[in-house]
Amino acid sequence: MIFKAAVQNFSRNFWLSVASIAVIFLMIFPLGFFFTANIVINKWLEDLNQKMNIEIYLNQNANRESINLLRTELENLKEVKELNYVSEEKTLKQFAEKHQDNPIIKKSLEELKENPFGPSLQIKLSEPQGFPKITEVVGKSEYQSIIYNKDFYDYEQILKVFENFKKKLSYFGLIVGLLLIFIAVYTIYTTIRIAIYSRAEEIKIMRLVGAKNSVIQGPFLIEGGLYGFLSWGLFFGLYSLLIKALSPQLQKFFGFNFNLETYTKTNSFFFFGSLLIFSLFIAMLSSWLATKKYLKG
Repeated sequence: MIFKAAVQNFSRNFWLSVASIAVIFLMIFPLGFFFTANIVINKWLEDLNQKMNIEIYLNQNANRESINLLRTELENLKEVKELNYVSEEKTLKQFAEKHQDNPIIKKSLEELKENPFGPSLQIKLSEPQGFPKITEVVGKSEYQSIIYNKDFYDYEQILKVFENFKKKLSYFGLIVGLLLIFIAVYTIYTTIRIAIYSRAEEIKIMRLVGAKNSVIQGPFLIEGGLYGFLSWGLFFGLYSLLIKALSPQLQKFFGFNFNLETYTKTNSFFFFGSLLIFSLFIAMLSSWLATKKYLKG
């Protein structure tokens, strides 16, 4: 009975119902986009972290005791996943391989009569966010006499760019999300109020015969739930198709082994489920606010 009344309300104000569904859809679609963008950026940073070595080149005459102290301090950091000591000969070989496409460096190395490099330390991080801790240790004054050069400037710049982008994306997403939530609540609130006015006489009779507020509110709350569910269903269908189309393009663009479509399917309960709950909550909250105000009056 309650569900039937909710469907009748829905059909009586069909175009307003469609508008409410569209507004909720426009609310959750950007939220899904920001959520997806955050996942992709985090996965890209993880992939970058796996591929990137932080290299610390040491002086040829570096004090062995100081080198061991630096190694021990770095190895004891939870941010360091792996640390390797590389000999002078291997450091030269790796440097040559790394810059083999640079003709100037390549020619300079060929003309060298002796190895200009000392040993080096290669570090892999547990997570990208641990980078500042490494720079803090390496920047200590007691280690400056043994360090010749630090090859992690590009890595540091890339991390800063993406961290700043993540922060701006989060702020932008928060502002847009709050604005869209307000619009959605207002639209559903108005739609439910119109539905209440269209059934004003029926509601008055129900109140006269002693119907509880919960019984009167029921159809309108279910109507709001229908708005939330139908807009989520529209989002689910379109967004699934979008992810399927974009997933291979993202792999090519970022150059990492991460399949967004597979990830979304594996975590669909959390990804889509959380947005369904949120849609239902906003829609039914709007309906409850509209009916509560009317029943008080």
